Amino acid sequence: MKNTIRISLTALLLILMATSVDAQSKNWHSKHRPPWPMNDSATWGPMKCSMDDFSMNDFPFCKNRKRFNGHWAGVEIGIGGYVTPDFNMNFYPAYPYVNLNTARSLTVNLNPFEINANLCKNHFGFTTGIGFQINNYYFTDNYVMLKDSSALVAYQVQDANGNPVSIKVNKMVTSYLNIPLLFEYQTNPFRRVSSFHVALGVIAGVRIGTYTKQIYHDKDVTYYLVDDNGKKVASYEVDHYVVQQRGAYHLAPFKLDAAFRIGWSHLNLYATYSLTEMFQKNQGPELYPFTVGITLLGW
Repeated sequence: MKNTIRISLTALLLILMATSVDAQSKNWHSKHRPPWPMNDSATWGPMKCSMDDFSMNDFPFCKNRKRFNGHWAGVEIGIGGYVTPDFNMNFYPAYPYVNLNTARSLTVNLNPFEINANLCKNHFGFTTGIGFQINNYYFTDNYVMLKDSSALVAYQVQDANGNPVSIKVNKMVTSYLNIPLLFEYQTNPFRRVSSFHVALGVIAGVRIGTYTKQIYHDKDVTYYLVDDNGKKVASYEVDHYVVQQRGAYHLAPFKLDAAFRIGWSHLNLYATYSLTEMFQKNQGPELYPFTVGITLLGW
């Protein structure tokens, strides 16, 4: 009899414990139930639809677009240079002072905003805006250009012993204010992240600044400017390692570039080729600048 009572009490205790654990489990699941259906596969779609406070439009680069949006505004970096009318980049022997270190000649574009116009079903449109361009042309030889001559001239730099002077940095920096006139086609006008785009047009620019910069290895030294015949035409003192001079250097005040842009999603590649000469007519070598680059950040 005692064993029967003991077995009955043990069984009743186990039933009460199981009921308590089941109730606590249900209570925990009701408090921590996820907002999407658990009997479905955990796909992004039901999660997005069931989370009332979340939207893909919260991400600026994933927004659905309701109108045509071109690919101009943003920050770009590229490589710049120039060629002769025969597309030659070797300027010896006529103009050795413009030979470039192309790998170091970087171009930076800052395009703060754009204006778009839809031309056909949001697939084809027109884009304009404003941009700022900075070109760094790194020269390979130790020539110094003069800014106050009637035409562009440059002289080689030598020391007092007649030895060529090694210049650490020798470059020209030009800056432009640009206005694009671009026609662009897009495959997906509503979602940039899954759209292919291609654009053609021109970019008009006005030059807003120019300077040359040399960085020497030594200072407090007298250097000499020597012409092609080896004759010393002038001398100058270098009081600092860095010598920077602003001037027009006979560059053309305006330019017009043919532009081509292509990309997928937020990847955008661009190329430009100038339809106008870099220098003013008969005041410098006949050169036509070009740039090739990529968009680092677009908006």
